[in-house]
Amino acid sequence: MKCTLTSLLAVAALAACSSTGAPERGDRSPASTVQTGSRADTLSIRLGQSGFADAGRLELRFDARVGDSRCPATAVCVWAGDAHARVVTRVAGGTAQSAELHSTLDPRTVKVDRYVITMIGMTPYPGTGRDTDTPIVIVRVARD
Repeated sequence: MKCTLTSLLAVAALAACSSTGAPERGDRSPASTVQTGSRADTLSIRLGQSGFADAGRLELRFDARVGDSRCPATAVCVWAGDAHARVVTRVAGGTAQSAELHSTLDPRTVKVDRYVITMIGMTPYPGTGRDTDTPIVIVRVARD
């Protein structure tokens, strides 16, 4: 259990480091950040904003934080909990489709056209004192 909590905290810390901060008044930073690999993109998308993968061929909009039962950083829990997000996807020239993603429960991954979208995490992490910051979902998009 201690190893699982330590691993979860490490993932949350990495996710927080790779994401942008919450928007403030007058903030002109992009709605998402993208790290591109040879066959995969990692996107950090703010609530209500869109991110693009595969050179703009796939749009992902972070539509809602449905739930967040993750164990607060200041507590020791029996279960790590789960972050739950709704994203809307649109492949170039196609129609929008809604998908539910979870951080620890299923479905963690959804397939849209030739893309596999996996939720990596969500910030802010509960119990870090940033609970009022705008949520950011972090997803990995791989191409078949």
